[in-house]
Amino acid sequence: MNKNRRGFIKNISVLGLSTAIYPTFLSCISKNSGADYLNEKITKIELFRYDINIPRYFSWGTWYNRQHLFMKISSGQFYGWSEIPATRNTPDFNPTEWVNYVKTYKGLSIREAQNLLLSQQVPGTKKSLKELEFIDMGLLDLVGRMQNKPAVELLGLSHRKAVPGLYCILDKDEKKVREEAENSIMQNLSHHMKFKMYGKREVDLKLLNIIRDVLGDDALVISDVNKGYKDWKSLSELGDLLNMFNDNGLDAIEDPAQLSTEEWIELQTMTGKLDLIPDEPMRPAWQGIETITPGMGRIYNLHPSTMGSFTHTALLANKVQDIKAKVMIGDDSLVGPGCSAWQQIAIGTGAVWVEAIEKKEDSKNYMDCLISSPTKKEANGFYSLKPAPGFGLKLDTDRLKKIAALYIEV
Repeated sequence: MNKNRRGFIKNISVLGLSTAIYPTFLSCISKNSGADYLNEKITKIELFRYDINIPRYFSWGTWYNRQHLFMKISSGQFYGWSEIPATRNTPDFNPTEWVNYVKTYKGLSIREAQNLLLSQQVPGTKKSLKELEFIDMGLLDLVGRMQNKPAVELLGLSHRKAVPGLYCILDKDEKKVREEAENSIMQNLSHHMKFKMYGKREVDLKLLNIIRDVLGDDALVISDVNKGYKDWKSLSELGDLLNMFNDNGLDAIEDPAQLSTEEWIELQTMTGKLDLIPDEPMRPAWQGIETITPGMGRIYNLHPSTMGSFTHTALLANKVQDIKAKVMIGDDSLVGPGCSAWQQIAIGTGAVWVEAIEKKEDSKNYMDCLISSPTKKEANGFYSLKPAPGFGLKLDTDRLKKIAALYIEV
């Protein structure tokens, strides 16, 4: 099966990929106990605005607050959950555009909804990748429940071993970085640590040294610069800088700078044991399938909110492993249903770690609404899966309505 899929990916174009995948996907979910669920209508869509008022710092700016949307999309007694970070630094956010988009799916049959989504998951789409993922997650969850099949099974993802959670620090205050590193130990997540770099050598080295001082030598430490290093005059100069970080305990780095595919490949040959992690070049997933080239890095980040399609994400993960590289699942500071969904993708793909994990402070109100989840944080900080239909979350909807900053029935 994997051999066939490798040839399938290799021999078709991106446009051909879209049209070839979904008929197979739809046929596998068409019948259960004689009932044709593809003809069932989407009867109800509910949106919940979930606000987080905790600053997060990046090389390019600051999130002082953020506004996420949760969605419950229903067909009769069946439903699916979804989450997307809708906006940042907009405390009075009114999700009018989101309402108008999801409204186009209400009243459609499952078949019609899947076909509409498919028509939008193409190069040059006029819909944002976040909009596409928002609907895709909910529909995949809904269809899985209707068919009594886990989402990872529908996506053809066969791995089931627990995956380490990745603790992420998004702050440049040295005292707070030390506190966060210490918190990771308290939460049994200190084995895999990620921190934001800011494109300034002295600042970034201090942060790295603090983290190594707290965590010691055994932790795996990665950083994300969001292409923040811009003033290098040659690739060898950038390579020397990255090797300096490696000498001080950095194991891997995401998007250190704006790089062409050829520069990614050349830079990885210069950095010895330091693993490069392409992130931005993988976006969206259907483009990543065309872009990915052996040698660009040793680990590839499949980043929530930027893939645009769970089906293409699964195929991209397969291609990463075909070129003898590794998959990581990133995060878009998810706090709710999206965390478990992406944890399941991480487990299903056999990822080296998953960054999309519930956050102690950001997710607190959401966790108060959680009845049960098929993913579980184990005592060792790894995330395990007990497969359930769809993405399998059970939430107290009435309680969620009460804690939401805004509730809309579309």
